[in-house]
Amino acid sequence: MRRLPPAVVTDLPVLVALVLGWLTVAVFWAHLATGLLLIALITLHLYTRRRLPLRGARPRRRLAYGLFIVAAMAMAATGLLRWAGMPHEYAWHGGISYLVLGLVAVHLWSVRRALLARIRTHRRERDTTRKESMS
Repeated sequence: MRRLPPAVVTDLPVLVALVLGWLTVAVFWAHLATGLLLIALITLHLYTRRRLPLRGARPRRRLAYGLFIVAAMAMAATGLLRWAGMPHEYAWHGGISYLVLGLVAVHLWSVRRALLARIRTHRRERDTTRKESMS
């Protein structure tokens, strides 16, 4: 059985859940379920990294990843506070969510080469396996 590339297993579901979270804002239960799913997928995404980006990286990159992680945690916390009944004037969930969307765009732009390399490597492995099985 073929293995899916890591980008499909961990990266793409995070992006899909983030977009679904944005699309389901009007439906409370769907937005809540998507938000909880997003928390789980981000945890899986970070857990499957070979090394955490906060260790051994340049200070500027560490700061960017730190800001990204703090913003994602704040988005989750304010979402849970909104679910608990806190008025939106105090939770700022929407503003933090748009900050996270912007940081996701920056993150995708900064890792695009590595992400494409992960996808291409998997394609080469798959093509090599197919050629061997046909011989």
